[in-house]
Amino acid sequence: MKPAFGGHLNEIRFICIDNFKDWGYIYAYFLTHFHGDHICGIDDLSLLRLLKRKNIYIYTSEVTVAIITARYPHLTPHLRSLRLGRNALSIPTRDKEEFLEVTVLPAGHSLGSVMYLFEYENQKILFTGDFRISKNDVAKYKHLQNNGEPIQIDALYVDTTFQDKPYIPKRSEVVSNLIPHISKWLAENEKNKVVLSVSAMFGYEGACNQIYDEIKIKANVNEDDWAIYRQFPKQIYGVTNEESRIALRKKNKERIPEHTLDVVFSALSWTSPNLDEKFLVKEGLQRIKVCYSTHCGRDELIHFINYLKPRRIKGFPEDLKENSCKLSRRSIFTDKDSDANENFEISPKKRKIVRDNNGKENCKKSEVVKRRLGDVLDWG
Repeated sequence: MKPAFGGHLNEIRFICIDNFKDWGYIYAYFLTHFHGDHICGIDDLSLLRLLKRKNIYIYTSEVTVAIITARYPHLTPHLRSLRLGRNALSIPTRDKEEFLEVTVLPAGHSLGSVMYLFEYENQKILFTGDFRISKNDVAKYKHLQNNGEPIQIDALYVDTTFQDKPYIPKRSEVVSNLIPHISKWLAENEKNKVVLSVSAMFGYEGACNQIYDEIKIKANVNEDDWAIYRQFPKQIYGVTNEESRIALRKKNKERIPEHTLDVVFSALSWTSPNLDEKFLVKEGLQRIKVCYSTHCGRDELIHFINYLKPRRIKGFPEDLKENSCKLSRRSIFTDKDSDANENFEISPKKRKIVRDNNGKENCKKSEVVKRRLGDVLDWG
């Protein structure tokens, strides 16, 4: 798999981000989230030897530490968790001891995903990793503000995955449109089942929670993923390792079994800017495709850039297209553009969830929803 990002920041040469294939002049690794195109090389024994020889660490969120520990237990001694908010790091290099201030911010992409705001040699460098932040939530990030105004970002490394898609609907609205179809299918025959087909195993926890809130059926996950999810029972309550009529699975090309409704979560097939579209298409009797994205559409991406006005921009996995920023410097938005407040932190089992503010949610809820989807990720 090709890495989404090359790993290097021009401004901080002794660290590597979201790429573990570089073993040169590196004295600290940072990981934004646990998806295949961001962990390339993490299972290489050469990396383990490097970590041991140089006595260096992989820095990431508490949730991602839990995931790596379950997947690659041999890396556990070399993991360091960073809490949301400011973290001061001392990183010994070959030449000297470097001091790095790292502010960790929720990215809204998947379970445990974060952005990093680095402060080094009088520069502020923001690395988004993969992210999805609604337009109305950008101004709520207090660490990106000073006295109510955006801080000056010297360099922005930003996710451009869906910069060509004008608009992508909120995830919570997509799932709300989907739930009646799931309910109808399950009610038609007691043998009927539903498979939620996804491209990556982490990033769909909010969808499972929302489905459970509505119809009280949890999604079955495999034992490897259950080993992660069971550590967060209060936040990820819509999944189970027990038998269920709903299953969460990676996409495959196998024939759909009898009595099975295949719900395909994808954002690649939609380009319409129509805000009223339900973004749900039936493909035959046993398949539904829904537009579900954990990346920003162009409207969200450009609002984010225009709000921060960085001095330099570097897009990944593709360069930011020059005509992408030709929106007004002050994008128009309303509370409909927000799904949840973003200042939250998931801690492992037996710890509390720590929140940084008491703002109210703006998302549209069903009457039966009792727990906030924002407790899992920035549900937008």
